[in-house]
Amino acid sequence: MTRTTRVINFGQNIDFNPANYYEPKSESELLDILNHHHGDQIRVVASKHAWSNAIVTTHVLISMRHFQGVKVDRSSGEPSATVGGGTQIKTILAELQKEELTTPSVGLITEQTIAGAISTGTHGSGKHSLSHYIDRMRIACYSADGKTAEIREVASGLEIEAARCGLGCLGVIVSVTFRCIPQYWVTEKATPCDSIDEALSLEERSPLQQFFLLPHLWKYIVQERSVSAESKSSSGAWLYRIYWFLSLDIGLHLGVIGFARYLKSRRLVRFLFRTVLPNTTFPKWIVTDRSDKMLVMEHELFRHLEIELFVGQSKVVLAADFVKQVLQFANGDREAVDAVWQTRLEEFGMSAEFQTLFGTYCHHYPICFRRIFADETLISMSAGEEPCWYSISFITYVQPREPFFKLGAFLARSMAKLFGARPHWGKWFPLGGDEVALLYPRLPDFRDQCVKFDPNGVFLNQYVRTVCQMRSNESEGRSVGQ
Repeated sequence: MTRTTRVINFGQNIDFNPANYYEPKSESELLDILNHHHGDQIRVVASKHAWSNAIVTTHVLISMRHFQGVKVDRSSGEPSATVGGGTQIKTILAELQKEELTTPSVGLITEQTIAGAISTGTHGSGKHSLSHYIDRMRIACYSADGKTAEIREVASGLEIEAARCGLGCLGVIVSVTFRCIPQYWVTEKATPCDSIDEALSLEERSPLQQFFLLPHLWKYIVQERSVSAESKSSSGAWLYRIYWFLSLDIGLHLGVIGFARYLKSRRLVRFLFRTVLPNTTFPKWIVTDRSDKMLVMEHELFRHLEIELFVGQSKVVLAADFVKQVLQFANGDREAVDAVWQTRLEEFGMSAEFQTLFGTYCHHYPICFRRIFADETLISMSAGEEPCWYSISFITYVQPREPFFKLGAFLARSMAKLFGARPHWGKWFPLGGDEVALLYPRLPDFRDQCVKFDPNGVFLNQYVRTVCQMRSNESEGRSVGQ
């Protein structure tokens, strides 16, 4: 099936019309499409719950929504699951629960497909990203001549490290196989903290925690989370989920949207975070429930735009201090950042750009910090020598978005220079190729694998060509790294 279609992503910042749109129902049909379009630009679309330009193409767009299914294998003793590339995370969790199993890492959002999630390095908190746990993949790609499509099994070496977070550059993910773990229960409580050092000190007893910096109050709330010794839900778990859904998934977002987007009142936004939100957390309320219920949110209920930056463990405290001061400056609450940051910005030639932010933007959503252990991948955001990384998320619900784009671009560029911060591949991505190359020492290996799977650069679009510094060699018809 081929037809033209208009594609708009969840955040509504991506809008394009591919010339050809396909929804293959079998591997043979998928291969026929690739053979027919071996000279065109091909990208794959999943749940569209991303803000980068990763899916954009004017030529061929393929949806793998018919490649569903979860098959559990216990023959080797350690259970594993083979999952169709178009299967949503929420479906995987539900099917594994029937076997009293779950995924080794659970992300905040479950709407994504497994292929889309691993291709951009989706993660939870307190474990590796989901990409890290993928043991085997079936990928529809091209043979050495670039004209014949084939299904390739990928299970070892640089191939699997590249494919685990491949940005769609190696081909079309047909299925993945990963290790499952027994279903477990998580105990959670909310703990207010005055500083990030205090929040980080709780990780020993709450290794699955995530924590939030509240703008305008500039204190932290930690969602302390740890694996429970109990294998059952506590009596108040159902009430806790209702409370969380109504007060935070719904109430907080309605307050943010009403005060920041429609009323455009900085005073009310400050009131929300200084007074209302701190009084809706109950530190003595301790609840235990199943992991797939405790570790997720209904964060997709309201459309938003997000940039997420990853910094290594050794730099997260400094990064948090810099973020706080920049947001205070952008809101007009301080006239300058500390001298140490001002000096560094001058060294990078970014001081003048920073000055233009003064009073231009009122941040209106909690800044979320999550710890992710280092991945065995080539270019996932948490790959590298640091033992773990912290993601720092900035979200906006306000239209127009230009002030947020300006602030986000500055944060991404300045934090890349200051802390080696890496933007999430699937979130809004303001960095260019030269900046990205400095952040990923194994990027040349990734480019080599792209050429191996896709000699003609069919699976590349302008986004990945730019950020990964891929170019087309017209004399050879091959995609190579610069």
